Amino acid sequence: MKERSLVAGKLKIIGLCMYFIILFGERLCAVFYSFKMGGEYALSSGHVFNFIAYTVTVISIGVSVPLSVNYLYKMMRYLSQKEPYPFKADYKKIIIGFLALLFAGMMHTGFTVAPVQFVAYGFLIFAMAVRCVEECKENKERRFASIVSLIYLTLFSMTIPVCYIALKLGVLTIPFFAVEFAAVFVLIPLFGRMLYRFFTDGVTDFSFVNPLVMFILSGLTVALKWSEEINWFVLIFVVLTIVFYLTFGIIASIKIKRSK
Repeated sequence: MKERSLVAGKLKIIGLCMYFIILFGERLCAVFYSFKMGGEYALSSGHVFNFIAYTVTVISIGVSVPLSVNYLYKMMRYLSQKEPYPFKADYKKIIIGFLALLFAGMMHTGFTVAPVQFVAYGFLIFAMAVRCVEECKENKERRFASIVSLIYLTLFSMTIPVCYIALKLGVLTIPFFAVEFAAVFVLIPLFGRMLYRFFTDGVTDFSFVNPLVMFILSGLTVALKWSEEINWFVLIFVVLTIVFYLTFGIIASIKIKRSK
């Protein structure tokens, strides 16, 4: 059991650390190179959206580093040790520090490299998958709920919209910017709370409030920009998340209550 816990712990460390390091590097490069690039997403364009996006990005990076560097160092040290990392003592602080960087990840700047961001998120999902395997092996009664939690969290995370510029919306421009930023600043904390529950308990929170808030904010983000461009990515994942929640999430929630 100790050996299994040690391996799982190291795999989670790799996933979490790689998520932060890759996303941090991509965001830092985005800010640095954007000063030299032209185009609609450059600071030199003078668009207020870009000023807000870069401000959020810089603040997000600046906040996430002091919150995360201590835990990055501690976790990476454990990779060479023979004792499991005491995650339960640090999960809340780790997730707060690491997800602080996600605010920067949701800002589309002049040098955003989406494939690199997806690689970073892939490592976070990898760490989640390891936690799911842990729970499935330790608690057979929660296998279904843990697997459903993993899929649900992955789908939910994909519904958080990246903040894009809009140039052809006319009177809808300000409402669109307000809604897309509101979606980011509300849904990331919701995702973080569900992620914390998943890492600590092996299952997440299946409250109907979370998908309802997501449906309203992400749905409005898609709807308000519909005339200029349809955000198919967010639209597809909003639908998938709602359908999955109604099909499996409610059942998982009932099973969790019965297992207590």
